[in-house]
Amino acid sequence: MKSTKSKILKAFLPMLLFGLFGCFPCGLQAQEDIISYTYAREYQIAGIAVSGVSYLDNNAIVGMSGLAVGQRIRIPGDATAQALDKLWKYNLFEDIALYATKIEGDRIYLEIKLSERLRLSSIDYTGVPKSVVNKVKESMDLKPGDIITDYKIGNLEKKVKQEMLDKAYLNADVNVVKKADTAGSGIVLQVKVDKKDKVKIAHLDFEGNDALTPEATNLDFWKKVARGFRKVGNKENLAFPDRRLRHIMKETKQKSALRFWKRSKYIPTAFQEDLKLITTAYNKEGFRDFRVLGDSLYNIDSKHVGLKVKVYEGDPYYFGNITFVGNEKYTSEQLSAVMNIKKGELYNEEKFTTNLMMNPQGADINSLYFDNGYLMFQAIPVETQVYGDTVDIEIRISEGVQSRFNEVRITGNDRTNDVVILRELRTVPGQLFSRTEIINSINTLRQLRYFNDETINPQPMPNADGTTDLVYSLEEVSSDQLELSGGFGGGMVVGTVGLSFNNFSLRNMFKLDRWKPLPSGDGQQLSIRAQSNGTYYWSVAAAFTEPWLGGKKPLALSLSYNHSMQSNGLSKGDERYGKLDVDGASVGLGQRLKWPDDFFTLYQSISYERYKMKNYDMDNGVTDGVSNNIRYNFTIQRQNLDAAMFPTTGSTISLGFELTPPYTALGSTLYKSANKEDHYKWLEYYKITLKAGWYFNPIAKLVLHARLRVGFMSYYTKKTGYPIFERFYLGGDGLTGFGLDGRELIGMRGYSNNSLSPTAGATAFDKITLEARYPFSNSPVATVYILGFFEAGNSWGKSSDLNPFHVYKSAGVGVRLFLSSMGMFGLDWGWGFDKVPGDASANGSHFHFSINQSLDW
Repeated sequence: MKSTKSKILKAFLPMLLFGLFGCFPCGLQAQEDIISYTYAREYQIAGIAVSGVSYLDNNAIVGMSGLAVGQRIRIPGDATAQALDKLWKYNLFEDIALYATKIEGDRIYLEIKLSERLRLSSIDYTGVPKSVVNKVKESMDLKPGDIITDYKIGNLEKKVKQEMLDKAYLNADVNVVKKADTAGSGIVLQVKVDKKDKVKIAHLDFEGNDALTPEATNLDFWKKVARGFRKVGNKENLAFPDRRLRHIMKETKQKSALRFWKRSKYIPTAFQEDLKLITTAYNKEGFRDFRVLGDSLYNIDSKHVGLKVKVYEGDPYYFGNITFVGNEKYTSEQLSAVMNIKKGELYNEEKFTTNLMMNPQGADINSLYFDNGYLMFQAIPVETQVYGDTVDIEIRISEGVQSRFNEVRITGNDRTNDVVILRELRTVPGQLFSRTEIINSINTLRQLRYFNDETINPQPMPNADGTTDLVYSLEEVSSDQLELSGGFGGGMVVGTVGLSFNNFSLRNMFKLDRWKPLPSGDGQQLSIRAQSNGTYYWSVAAAFTEPWLGGKKPLALSLSYNHSMQSNGLSKGDERYGKLDVDGASVGLGQRLKWPDDFFTLYQSISYERYKMKNYDMDNGVTDGVSNNIRYNFTIQRQNLDAAMFPTTGSTISLGFELTPPYTALGSTLYKSANKEDHYKWLEYYKITLKAGWYFNPIAKLVLHARLRVGFMSYYTKKTGYPIFERFYLGGDGLTGFGLDGRELIGMRGYSNNSLSPTAGATAFDKITLEARYPFSNSPVATVYILGFFEAGNSWGKSSDLNPFHVYKSAGVGVRLFLSSMGMFGLDWGWGFDKVPGDASANGSHFHFSINQSLDW
């Protein structure tokens, strides 16, 4: 009996000959014999085998082919051709073949034989900077197991080359080599880079800048041009059309703040951005036809290149008549006042666009309409006539209808209750649509610190009836904080543990299913704090705040209690044993004000402290007795910042008054007592404190922060004098561990703790701070920035001795780390420039640790 193979060969020999002449591009093979369309027969598939694969499942491949056991098909025919086409379209294989391995009557057994494409095992980089590797990984998204094609290899090589160019390695050689993975079946891509030297700009030449020569215009314009090329200019060799312009470039380089960030290395992408800045500078001067015709690069040596830039200036243009059509809500005179462009002004396209629709201060025509409900407003400028050097513009306005907010919804808040968020918003159903109120709502949500600042996204959704739904998309972040710290004060180390729950829910305390780990979502604040050195000192404190008392108005109720004890360290049986016990409680109310604007808040509180001394020296002759302090606090504050953890713009100012009852004026004669302890039985004084800070963002991510802090304490009558408690202590990190006498600690870097105040404390102080901050991460989970600072301040034992110009000065650097679960931590190094009388070690080099911004005010 002849074998099945022989039978198949004889049966399909004519087809083999036909296929050899190239008439059938793809089909079925019986071992090595090609089956042609010349002869076809119907078979039932009895089995399908798969060979040649390592990564893919056999059953999955059969499914991808579209063939199935039991299926009746004509062989060869459309079914086999379509099966091959389907497998090719997945782009997973280098080679695909379909075999008939066995035929029994009308039953046929098939084999899909495949050759898989190469798979990636890993990528090895040699001679590539780590920053380049990270950028390539982010953009290419190549991972082990991915199919590797020549196209992907080419893209990888191209991306590495581009990133090396952006690092000024213009002559870098990049080579990607495939190598078999000895530990597996995939391949390793070896990216080998020979960086060579970085390339710098040696000459920068302009051609075609004839209309605006330095003699024909003011120096300010050319300073703009010079600043435009802040990234590419070399310090010495800037070749410009004439000597005067070269002088201007040099002058600008020395005086411009932007020169701090200057880079002379050749970076193609940065150079193209600078060309855009040049275009902007020309357009501001009326050269609306200005364009860069081209630029060329020429080699000088292996480390230096020259750049030639050819420009077309054209002629300067001026604004002619600016008219409005379609405006009904506002008159043309009102809109012209907002545009603030006079006929005959230089054609400044940036000013025109800014005043029409993109003024960051809000004084533009778009804002005028958007803040009054005209959500569908459009303003289309059309140049109606150009005559000579003058351009007439017609602004065609489509006002639409006034829209009001309908539904205001919240998404993404999986912890915070809707009512807590909605009550903070300035956008209320029924209110006219307002872009400004949406922006104010975003700033208010940021101040809560419950959400990711960068992902707060309000989405207006117009309805057919003219109203607008507004959806705020939010992303929750953890706001609870744990404090674990150690401080040094009074000659001892003091440990602190604290818990702050900033989104607490008191009403869910008895609902066990809401404990995650504590009940949350109602926006209340609960904090618990304990301190001790284990021997001489311990204290506990708790505070609770309900920000919306009654739930209808932003009226914040605050309650707090604290108890502490400090001894002189002797045993209680020793007759010299002494201690100071302090108990305190307070209740306060805070409210937002509508006048002068929505950013003002008012806080009032009544506090009581009881100081009980037993053989405890207070440095003023008083060792025993009880002092009571009942005081009223009144603080008004305005805060408008663009972010909670790392503000870049805005300001904050706070003015506080602290008053005790004027017991002497009310008839008290305790100060006349022969017993000195009676003089302090009821403390009598007043305090005034001022805090102010401003944030500026002059360039890129750099932020400048200036702040001022002043304190003043005095008495109602000289008969009583200054109280022995509640005084100011200046110097150090503001974390001396504890202060039982009600002292107010003010940090000042570069000096040791409390070294800039008298031993008994100060009754007046001032402090100014200038900081430059630069962030490395603005993530809501972990904010990191570095800073440099200059500080000046002093304090005085008597308010009458206050001299704001006699200050101690310091400077230094620091770093801040904010963790959403731990709060803000900082480490600063400061150098105190001025010696402190009586304390040789007070100034000089000092390191300072900061917790929750204790050094930042």
